[in-house]
Amino acid sequence: MLAERLSGQTPEFVVLAFVVLFLLIGIAFAAGYFTRDFVSRKRRAEARRWREYTQPDWLPAGAPANTNEIASPATGELGRMLNRWESRARARRAS
Repeated sequence: MLAERLSGQTPEFVVLAFVVLFLLIGIAFAAGYFTRDFVSRKRRAEARRWREYTQPDWLPAGAPANTNEIASPATGELGRMLNRWESRARARRAS
């Protein structure tokens, strides 16, 4: 009896299940894009707020990282290797 009903015909509930599954996947995909957009807008708004940030006078400012001051010489094997690289780079720039 069940084999007669399923032979050759696609039951309506299987088609309906595929349609519902397709709709759920579409909704999940749209929700992911919405979430991504929401988080990006929030992050950009926070970056715009912090762009005007000025450091208070009472907070000691550390030395800026991007200075042209000569750092203290490094010691050890790594220091020697870095010194060699820097001296070669200076020689290339000078020539």
